[in-house]
Amino acid sequence: MAGYALARLRFRGKRFWFFLILAVLAVPAQVTLIPTFLILKAIGWLNSYEGMIVPSMVNATFIFMMRQFFVNFPKELEEAAQLDGLTPFGIFRHIVLPLAKPALAAQAVFVFMGSWNNFLLPVVILFDPEMFTLPLGLNTFKGQYISYWNYIMAASMVFTLPALSIYAFFNRYFIQSVTFTGGKG
Repeated sequence: MAGYALARLRFRGKRFWFFLILAVLAVPAQVTLIPTFLILKAIGWLNSYEGMIVPSMVNATFIFMMRQFFVNFPKELEEAAQLDGLTPFGIFRHIVLPLAKPALAAQAVFVFMGSWNNFLLPVVILFDPEMFTLPLGLNTFKGQYISYWNYIMAASMVFTLPALSIYAFFNRYFIQSVTFTGGKG
């Protein structure tokens, strides 16, 4: 919704919010790690699922990606829906959102892969070995003096299967995004 608002709606401060999102893109995630830790500690979300999920929910990269998608979205479709009597929210819900499936599918794959491969945030906020994510669990096969490479390689192969299945499921949307014109026929 933020990408759509930045691309299509007119409101005061639109340029400011867009440039703020671009500025956030310039800040590496490692810089925000300590403030994220302190906030999660104050809220009481260390070593919890909420602490893993909530900081990853909003990402400036995906807002920018959706904005770029909606900038190139055919305005004629929205104008026709407006003439048919749809409200701006109705236009978004019934016209724009269904046609944005390719961009949303791409984002779903990127979000899944980013969360699946994330090592830095879990290593900082998770303490209980039962809460460890797969990259942290894979790291437990490495010791100070010995590494069990056979287990590491076997587990790595198993860990790639969900990522491959997610990509296979959303592959048709990638094909649609290449041929997207907004019309049927």
